[in-house]
Amino acid sequence: MAPPRFLAFSGLVLALTVSTFYPAHSSPSTMGSRLQTLSPLALGFLLGLLVAETPLASALQQLFGLTTRNPDKVGLDILHGGINSSSSSSGDDLADKKKAELNQRTMYGLQHAFLNLEVTGWWFNMGLWDKVSDEKTLMDKEKTTPRFKAMRFQDACQALVRKVTDGLDISPKSHILDVGFGCGDQDVYMAQLYQPAQITGITIEPIQHHAAEDLIRRTATPGTKIDLHVADASALPAFLESNPEVLPNNQLFSHVISIDSAYHYRTRAQFLKNASKVLQPGIGRLAMADMILAKPVPTSFLGRKVFDAVFGAMEVPAVNMKSLEDYKKDLTEAGFVDIEIECIEDRVFPGLASFIENQLGRLGGLVKPGVHWTYWGLCKGLFWLDRSKWLHFVVVKARKGNSLSS
Repeated sequence: MAPPRFLAFSGLVLALTVSTFYPAHSSPSTMGSRLQTLSPLALGFLLGLLVAETPLASALQQLFGLTTRNPDKVGLDILHGGINSSSSSSGDDLADKKKAELNQRTMYGLQHAFLNLEVTGWWFNMGLWDKVSDEKTLMDKEKTTPRFKAMRFQDACQALVRKVTDGLDISPKSHILDVGFGCGDQDVYMAQLYQPAQITGITIEPIQHHAAEDLIRRTATPGTKIDLHVADASALPAFLESNPEVLPNNQLFSHVISIDSAYHYRTRAQFLKNASKVLQPGIGRLAMADMILAKPVPTSFLGRKVFDAVFGAMEVPAVNMKSLEDYKKDLTEAGFVDIEIECIEDRVFPGLASFIENQLGRLGGLVKPGVHWTYWGLCKGLFWLDRSKWLHFVVVKARKGNSLSS
């Protein structure tokens, strides 16, 4: 049985969902128009609080009984000590009996689940998911959700890396700067795909850096040196100044890559300027998987406050949420040319949502309630993003201009 506070929270989300998909078009009032604008933003705010890891979000998650997770534990605490007592039953007495049975002391229980875990990496991007049909997407009974091929999460993540890096002319002489490398899986994968001379990676999260360093020690990448650091993506000049060995003899990077993380940078516009400065003039390449706005920013005072709160809950600076035109302007002003931007959200948001939904179904009661509800909320939030068309998920490729001062 879900916690009462969670049921109340779910009611709020349901009410906002209904108001989002069934707005009162018959009323021309200004108030109705404002509510229609704010409803999807408010829903996004609630879903953002469900999955965020800021102090405010964590406090609200505890208040609503949404999670028991500890973000410092890297995933291995998801197994629940017994089957979830929310299994279907025909009555309260049967449910109580089932719960009592599950709480009884056992010899082994489900401890052997540990022996069946196969950790193939710590991949962490939204992935690029293959639809059932590229030409004519098959839909479910409600004809609202495209169906996707069965894929492992790791395979979808690798597909996104290939999508971002394909056609960049990465060679055995290349020196790549990977900004936001996660737990290092994408660097090992790029080393295996392209065999560049060196990959330098930076992340702002020490725990991910620790996991990545362990992966690099255990994984052979012949021909490629992988060098990882904890540093701020928006402070590249300071990082390079304090680590002169990264670019000796005034050398520059051949490529700067950022996969599914640039929207978190404070700010992305500053990151683009810094990335341009550390790329080889005329030939240096920038490649990113990123998120931008697909709809205009609210203009009303209240709408803007809700907008800022939504992205603040997800640790995304609201200033980074720009239109496609403003995004291109930032790239141009940073000194980039030959800019290509492809919107691929139809293969990202619903694909990841479908995977999470299927994963929850497969794992069932093995997942702790807090983790279950967290990913349930993320799943519904991603489905909502797909249907509301609020955001573009884009693949960006550009070349550094010839100017040395860019």
